Amino acid sequence: MFAQWASRCLPGLSILALLALLLLTSTDVLPGSWKGPPKGKGPSNDPITLSLAQTIFVVYTILVHLNTLLFTGRLSWALSHAFGQISKVLKRRSDYSPSTTPEPGSPLTDDSLATALDMKRGQTWVTEVSEEVTHAIILPNYKEDISTLRDTLDVLASHPRARTQYEVYLAMEQKEAGAAEKAEKLVSLYENSFALVQPTFHPPGLPLEIAGKSSNVAFAARCIGQVHRAELGSGSCNVIITVMDGECCHAYMILVYMVQFLTCPADTNLLQDYFTEIRRLHYAHITEADRTLYSCPIIFDRNSNDSPILVRCADLLWSFAGLSTMYPHSTVSIPTSVYSLPLVLADRVGGWDSDPTSIGEDMHMMLKCYFKTSGSLISRVVHTPASQCNVSSDLPRPGFRRSMDTCVARYRQALRHMWGALDSGFATRNTVSWVRFSWRCLLPKPRHIALMHLLWEAHFLPCHFTILLIFSMVYEQLASFTQTPLHPHITFTFQLTGFLRFASFVWMNICISLYNRWYAVCLQTRRNDTAQLRGGDVNAGFSDRRPWYRLTFLCERIIFPIAGTVFGAVPTIHAVFMHFWTDRLVYRVSKKPAFAMGAGIV
Repeated sequence: MFAQWASRCLPGLSILALLALLLLTSTDVLPGSWKGPPKGKGPSNDPITLSLAQTIFVVYTILVHLNTLLFTGRLSWALSHAFGQISKVLKRRSDYSPSTTPEPGSPLTDDSLATALDMKRGQTWVTEVSEEVTHAIILPNYKEDISTLRDTLDVLASHPRARTQYEVYLAMEQKEAGAAEKAEKLVSLYENSFALVQPTFHPPGLPLEIAGKSSNVAFAARCIGQVHRAELGSGSCNVIITVMDGECCHAYMILVYMVQFLTCPADTNLLQDYFTEIRRLHYAHITEADRTLYSCPIIFDRNSNDSPILVRCADLLWSFAGLSTMYPHSTVSIPTSVYSLPLVLADRVGGWDSDPTSIGEDMHMMLKCYFKTSGSLISRVVHTPASQCNVSSDLPRPGFRRSMDTCVARYRQALRHMWGALDSGFATRNTVSWVRFSWRCLLPKPRHIALMHLLWEAHFLPCHFTILLIFSMVYEQLASFTQTPLHPHITFTFQLTGFLRFASFVWMNICISLYNRWYAVCLQTRRNDTAQLRGGDVNAGFSDRRPWYRLTFLCERIIFPIAGTVFGAVPTIHAVFMHFWTDRLVYRVSKKPAFAMGAGIV
């Protein structure tokens, strides 16, 4: 029991250990009774000698700052690669575009889409399989607006194969007020659009389970397993589970993960790029298909221009966090919001967890698959970004109050995100179990080291970096106040880390420029496809980041460290110290804006 508590509180304990280290480091500059024993100038008390605590501080703070610089380098590499990959995706689309693509503004009918689909089928891929695949789509919608859910379902329903191949599972919470009525309305609206529309209601009071996305997904996945138990037992189960956020309401992210065993491409819009890419990856790595998890980058391109600059910067950094794991030859990529895996793999690992430690459901499921497959899980990146909305306020009129309300909502979302620091404890416990099982695990694999490093970056680095930065400033001020000369090595450390912070700041600005280039291509592609597929107003739901020299975008390049602290380090510290007392968090869904029907389609 104590070991589980200690692993759960590992990030918080690391902060306490860091604070103790900094206290021991600063004893020579503390005033009054806190000051350490005076240092003489004789050989027996040489002031040039660093204490053990100071030595550890020097090494650790340099490593933290070096990691920050390397993060920006890794991110710039990933952004450059992402731009090249999305360009290749679009080129492949142009190479195989059928001539029967519906004209812009023309109605999308099953006949017109099927005609283009049939022509495209013979061109896209030469390999065919004899069986169709069933796409089990889990749509968690705990306290989500019905308008957001309808946007999502409208996109799915527009696909010509939806009636025969798509099973939609509305993963709901039974105790949510109005959940049954919402489910009944959605089923009545879409029962003729899909092969199956089935609401699942996670019951309250189940042992060790909490209300929220993770438990709703877990319960829905168990229902899917029961529906397809015969296929699982026969050993020929062509069912792909797609997990997505209800707030991710356009097909950029919805359909990309439903094609692992698909036998034909999708519509003649951007969706077929996603189908083609998944299909290409599947057949290129056919022997690894049953242990592959797909993830994609996320992009906040729908209402970011209407969001406060701190919220916009926070979501920009959140997008960067995921992108930084998707550089070429990366061995582990952590999914964010949307991912897909075969039902066979989900069944093999025992499905989704629904206890309080799995609130970070996407990362948690990836970690569970990784450990249950003894580290043989394959992470593949689909370089087609998932479009998302920034949080917004319920207040009707823009102004200071609405901006503050949005910032508060974003902090709550950040706290929910960083509550996922519990996954570091989950990974630690599983790693220890590995070591107990086999002594060979004492020799860690490079891939496992890379995974642990990503967890350290996600759950330890934000608060450690902030604390070290504050300590450096306070230490120098205390040394000046007490007229204590700084040790030469500590002086050098402060100078070096200051330079590394400046270099990281400059490099991050380069990353923002690279991001803007990638962002422009993705946004314009979505805008063109929206006009082609649906017509209507193609200005709503599109946030352009051009020209780059607009004051608000220039301010982003300066303010992002503040946003990273307010919505990164602070909620992390908040969450990890709460973990000393509880692992349960009341799940709150952040408000997202609603768009006109035409704006929500890719």
